[in-house]
Amino acid sequence: MILNYLKEMRLKQWYKASIVFAGPLLAGALLSESLSNIILAFFAFGFIASSVYVLNDLKDRDKDKLHPKKKDRPVASGQISTLSALAFGVLLFTLAIYFGGLAGNGVTNLVLGYFSLMMIYTFCLKKRAIIDAFTIATGFVIRAFAGCFAAGIEITAWFYLGVFFFATYLVFCKRFTELQIAGIAHKENLSQYKDVVEIAIAMSGASTIILYTMYAIERGGLFSWSVPLAYLGILLHLKETMVGKEVHESLFTPELIVTFIGFVVLVFLSVYS
Repeated sequence: MILNYLKEMRLKQWYKASIVFAGPLLAGALLSESLSNIILAFFAFGFIASSVYVLNDLKDRDKDKLHPKKKDRPVASGQISTLSALAFGVLLFTLAIYFGGLAGNGVTNLVLGYFSLMMIYTFCLKKRAIIDAFTIATGFVIRAFAGCFAAGIEITAWFYLGVFFFATYLVFCKRFTELQIAGIAHKENLSQYKDVVEIAIAMSGASTIILYTMYAIERGGLFSWSVPLAYLGILLHLKETMVGKEVHESLFTPELIVTFIGFVVLVFLSVYS
């Protein structure tokens, strides 16, 4: 039973909350006394995302039964009852608010803002193609802002735009994979993505690389050397997406892990050396 609840939390998806470390890393504030607040913000967004997953699974349990992978989720398969899932979602929400409060600096407000946005997405915007992708991307931006809030650092236009376009790239990749795995029967708006999703991936991916290149050139030093690794990472991820791997699956391929580590090391040395 405990394993079912852990599965329902989708802990594998918590990597998305790691974007809270991006702003402090780039600003040179990651190793400051605010690190504990940043870690607390990470847990706050991990728990709030899990609470949203539970509510999403409750809402979509009938459709998820048609999906070759999602049919095995605890709610869709009946391993967790509707009432138990609802109570679990409330517990996760409470934990998110608690950790957000410990992080301070307005992180709780961002947690609540993220939850509200995801509820609007779940009950209103989920069926609207493209708008749904932008809504999810905005959720990534909120997470990234939380790290900046927790560290008490300024949010720049470069950072905001880079996170947004990279997030849209990832969301469009997810829609492409969903079309390959489950077809248009799983989500009502997937049919609207059929002819546009590959173009959207190309536009978002290219915009991400261009923005990061301009930012890296402005920063100078080892930042410039990290641009090829950023480009390589995008292409490696895209290769995995094209063969049907979901985002969380493709991000953990050996080539991408090595590329990501090299990228982080270069950025770290550029900022902290």
